[in-house]
This record gives sequence, structure tokens and C-alpha cells, in this order.
Amino acid sequence: MRTIIIGGVAAGMSAATRLRRLDEQREIVVFERGSHVSFANCGLPYYVGGVIENRSDLLLQTPASLAARFALEVHVRHEVTAIDIAAKAITVRDLDSGTDRVERYDDLVLAMGATMSPGIPGRGVPVISLRSVDDVDAITSVLEGMRSPRAVVAGAGFIGVEAVENLVARGAHVTLVQRGRQVLSPLDPEMAAPVHRALAEAGVDLRLGTTVAEVRDGVVALSDGTVIAADLVVDARGVRP
Repeated sequence: MRTIIIGGVAAGMSAATRLRRLDEQREIVVFERGSHVSFANCGLPYYVGGVIENRSDLLLQTPASLAARFALEVHVRHEVTAIDIAAKAITVRDLDSGTDRVERYDDLVLAMGATMSPGIPGRGVPVISLRSVDDVDAITSVLEGMRSPRAVVAGAGFIGVEAVENLVARGAHVTLVQRGRQVLSPLDPEMAAPVHRALAEAGVDLRLGTTVAEVRDGVVALSDGTVIAADLVVDARGVRP
């Protein structure tokens, strides 16, 4: 029996390792579009802020370690582009070579996570999400050598607020932009109020009831017509399955 798993981060690798514990003989193959598998998602903002000092601490497993410990065949930088349910086959593209091949399966697990909201239009300011090790590398590369960078965080959910906390820890001047009337929308307003106070005490410029409309030539334009100077935009506006 052959199981293919599409997606190699939290859900995909949990499925793969659990399946191996249940079945020692099954062939288990994982395809991951990104460059890393089984990394510490929740630690990503804290590497930006220096709380986690070593990048290697984010990388829990590698394809080689997963092969040695669990007999898993893990391919990074491989994107599944099509599924043929009738033939029980997928088409997978090697992103490094650009070649496609067909892989057959007995069981297929979809663990692809989520996709970002539609991108922020414009150019002239780097717009980076905070969902992968590659994202963290891009953010730290932008901030490297800047004494007082200006950052805009779009979205005030959990990831957005953690991004703000850690950008402030790096010495950045941070503007937090939120569509709703409060940060952390799952919270009751009474619970969000102390967070608003903590953001103000940290010097964060909180903009509520507006969104990032576009970026251009070193500035971020908001939907309320205001313009903010920025060296970086962290896109934390949310995801969809």
C-alpha cells in the first residue's frame, strides 16, 4: 500500500508519523512545496524578535532525519499540480528542475494548510507574510542593518500581534492596521482593551477601521486616505483553507 501526503508541515508530518506508527510496511511519500518540513510555526515571530536566537532551533526535522527515523520519503520544493481521482494519481512538479512526473497512490492525504488573502497591490515596499522559514529569512534580510526600521503590520490577529511585539523588540517603529474596531477580534471588547493599552505603551501606532490599500515608493496607503512611510509590510491579514 502506498500513501501520498500533500503538505509537509504540522498536519502533514503529524499524519505521516502517526501512520508509520500504525503501519510499519506501508510506503509513505510526502510532497512539500516549500523548502522546509516540520518546522516550528509558532516560533517564527520570536526568531524575528531575537527571543529565539538560533535559526536552527526552528527546524525540528529534515527529510533525511524523517527518512532515518520513520522511513518516510519526503520531497521538499515539490508542488502537486493535479489530482486524477479515477486513476489514483497525482502530477507533481520539481520546482528546482521544472520537470513534472506522475505518482500513483492507494490513499491520498490533503494537508496543504491555507492560502493567504489576495496580495496587497503595488510595489516599492517589501510585502512579506509570516508563515514559513523562508518568510522569516526575507523579513530579517530586509531589517538587517537598519537602526530604526519602519514597519507596517496588516492584520491584528494572533500572528499580527506577535509580529508587532517582536518588531518592537528589534527597535522598529510599528504601525498596526486592523479592519475591525479592535485587535484580536475573537476577544470581547473588555478583553481587547488592555491589549490596546499595552500597544500604546509600547509606542505602536494603532490604526483601526481601515485596511492597507496599496504600497508604493516607500509608503503604505490606507483605505481611509492616510499614507504611512514604511520599509516593510508584514501581511498578517488572515488565510483561507
